[in-house]
Amino acid sequence: MKRLLFLPVLILFVSIGIAQPDFNDSLSQSRNHITHEAMLTLGSWAMANIAGGFIIASQTQGETKYVWRMNAYWNFINLGLAGMGIINVRKAMLKRYSLSENLSAQEAIEKLYVLNLGLDLVYITGGFYLRERGNNQEKQNSRDQFKGYGTSIVIQGGFLLLMDAVMISLHHKNTVRLNDKIRRLELNTSSGGLGMIYHF
Repeated sequence: MKRLLFLPVLILFVSIGIAQPDFNDSLSQSRNHITHEAMLTLGSWAMANIAGGFIIASQTQGETKYVWRMNAYWNFINLGLAGMGIINVRKAMLKRYSLSENLSAQEAIEKLYVLNLGLDLVYITGGFYLRERGNNQEKQNSRDQFKGYGTSIVIQGGFLLLMDAVMISLHHKNTVRLNDKIRRLELNTSSGGLGMIYHF
C-alpha cells in the first residue's frame, strides 16, 4: 500500500519540479525579462514612428510624405501589441513554473517568434509588391502613394524581422539550458520502486 501511495507522490514531485526551484525560477525570469524588454523596444519604436511620422508627413511631399504617413499608421498596431505584451508578461512574472511548464512555455514562445518571422517576410514582400504597382500607376499621386506605402512596409517589416530574429536567438539560449537540464535527469526502476537521478 505504501508503494502505491509513493508513486503518485513521486510523479507529482517530478511534474512540479520541486527538485529544481532555483533553475525553474531563473529560466522563467529570463524568458519574461527578454519578452518585457522586447515589448518596451517595440513600444518605443512605435511611439517614435507615430510622432515622427505625422510630423514629417505634414512637412514633406510626394513619395516621402506617404512613407512617413504609413510609418505612423502601421505603428498604432505595434503600439497595441506592445501594450498587450507588457500586460501579459507582467501577469506571467507572478506565476511559478514547473520544469514541464517551462518546457511548454519555451516551445510556445519560440514557435510564436518563428511564425512572426514568416509574417515579417510576407510584409516585406508585400511592400515590394506595392512599390512595383506604383511604377504602373499613371497618376503621379497614386504612384507616390503606392511606392511610399510600399517603402514604409519594407522598412517596418525589416525592423520586425531583425527584432524577431534576435528574440529567437535569445529565447533559444534558454531552451538549450532547459534541454541540458532535462538530459541530466534520469528515471530508474528497481525492485525497490521508482527513483530519479540527477547527473551533475
